[in-house]
Amino acid sequence: MDGSRRLGHSDRALIQGDRMSSARLHAPRRPAVVLVLTLIGMFFAVPAAVAGGTHGGDHTRVERFLLLSTDPTETDATVLGFGPIHAKGIDHVVSDTEDVFEFPDGTVSVTHTPKKSNDSFDPATCLATFWERGSYQITGGTGDYEGASGHGHYRVSVLAVGCDENAPPDPFTLTIRAKGPLFLAQS
Repeated sequence: MDGSRRLGHSDRALIQGDRMSSARLHAPRRPAVVLVLTLIGMFFAVPAAVAGGTHGGDHTRVERFLLLSTDPTETDATVLGFGPIHAKGIDHVVSDTEDVFEFPDGTVSVTHTPKKSNDSFDPATCLATFWERGSYQITGGTGDYEGASGHGHYRVSVLAVGCDENAPPDPFTLTIRAKGPLFLAQS
């Protein structure tokens, strides 16, 4: 071995003379290759099928939103759109379950419902973590996005360090990733 890759369980077993593990190294890997190729095909085929869909002069494509913040006191975070909306904007929080994404060419109204979440705090290091997964609905829009609709899933991740409950944590990172089909009326 040239040391360019890490040793896995099967490699260590082979080095240590474990015949059962060494037999697994020589087993055909065709099912694994087929599975990987199938999953890759599904990953690219589904967005392509959705991207090409039309409905009476309107079209639907996959939209990805990325929200980022490093300020825990900030109420308006940066939102990036990758898809039919391909722009930088601002996320205006309306309530615990509603936001408005403002982009240069219009706004999109979003409602979201958490499905699962978890948080933790380590008092020795003052590290706080939080994650949440859920679904969202696009309920309308203005400007170029008037009549927008869609749905999808989102994931929230927060990392923060701070032991004083009366002071903002430092550092702090909030990342929200959302993905789903977006229906826009064509002009």
